[in-house]
Amino acid sequence: MDDKTISADKQKNYFLYIIAQLYIIQGIPVGLAFDAYPILLRDSGVSLAVIAMIPLAGLPWVVKFLWAPIVENHWIAKIGYRKSWLLPMQCLLAILITIIAFTPFTAETTTYLLLVIILSCIVSATLDIATDGLAADLSQNNTISQINSIQVMGNITGMLIGGAGVTVCYDYLGKTYSILILVALIIFSIIQLIIWREPDLLRNLQNNRRAKISQFFKRQNAYHMLLIALLVPFAGAVILSITKFILLDVGFSVGDIGIYTGIGGYITMLFGCIIASYLLKIMPPYQTLKLGFGILSCLIMLWCVIYYLPNFINPIIIIILMTILGIGIGIINVSIYTITMIYAKQGKQSATDYAIFQSTLLLSEIIASSLSAAVAEYFSYITAFLLALISIIVIHLIKNNK
Repeated sequence: MDDKTISADKQKNYFLYIIAQLYIIQGIPVGLAFDAYPILLRDSGVSLAVIAMIPLAGLPWVVKFLWAPIVENHWIAKIGYRKSWLLPMQCLLAILITIIAFTPFTAETTTYLLLVIILSCIVSATLDIATDGLAADLSQNNTISQINSIQVMGNITGMLIGGAGVTVCYDYLGKTYSILILVALIIFSIIQLIIWREPDLLRNLQNNRRAKISQFFKRQNAYHMLLIALLVPFAGAVILSITKFILLDVGFSVGDIGIYTGIGGYITMLFGCIIASYLLKIMPPYQTLKLGFGILSCLIMLWCVIYYLPNFINPIIIIILMTILGIGIGIINVSIYTITMIYAKQGKQSATDYAIFQSTLLLSEIIASSLSAAVAEYFSYITAFLLALISIIVIHLIKNNK
């Protein structure tokens, strides 16, 4: 192995290290908003009616595609095409989370806190646009699946650190210091990003038209790809949502459900990502996607049987079912992220196109969670599971008829 090959390998590995850091950092505000803040606010005596507004902070992730062209069209050449957004967004995120750390969590400050939390999620979503663009720009055909595995695992790790990590530290360090640890992690990432030299991407931009959302819909197969992105996360989100309701109905505590479906679910998804990363080296992403859906289909059948045998629903069975679910969702997420990133990379506005896909994926999860609850209320849990199975069949038919 010559010196050039060794140098290229080092550059590739350091790039993957930078990408991993960026995805972890942008997952932190999500974990804070959806896992840590509600618990900390409730512990401080804030009403559930106010806490129920916290999930609104997730809306920027659904509509981030609206300002993706701005991220793609504007930069400072001396700083770098993507670093022009990555550095200031991370600095802003550190400032906003610091403000939250030193703000008392009381009923009087909730409006102010909610505003800062929403701003932090807007910054995090913008950071995600630039990170996805960087990943698509610099990925090679043999590293896309690896990058997408890092993406999913990084986001999950960030959510665990920002959510479960803060709540665990809260009992020992208090709210302020628990959150300031996150700021220290962001500052460390900023330092690493400053040291890293972004390759010159500007030469490839000279002949490219300005990024526009409308350009995405003019691409070949754009609507077909968007429909797949809308359907793919649906089944996993329905199963996860209904699982929580069933566990609550059979007598599991809220805390236990949080451990099994929250922390346990995230950890098993990490295993799914690792499996997907290996499988994508030996098979195309649509094949791994089929495998993931095969796992979820088997899980739906299991739940349809176990639901009528409530005496068999115990911690061991739940761990097994959550492991199957986590692995299935992990494989599916890495597969669809790889499929959509390949498509985005083939265009001339990778960050904008990929942001549209990611917004669609998240919208699908929101629709699935809401719809599954409504179906379960007016029909039954089994009907909701069958709805998830139907979505899997529809995806299979769409792909085969393409």
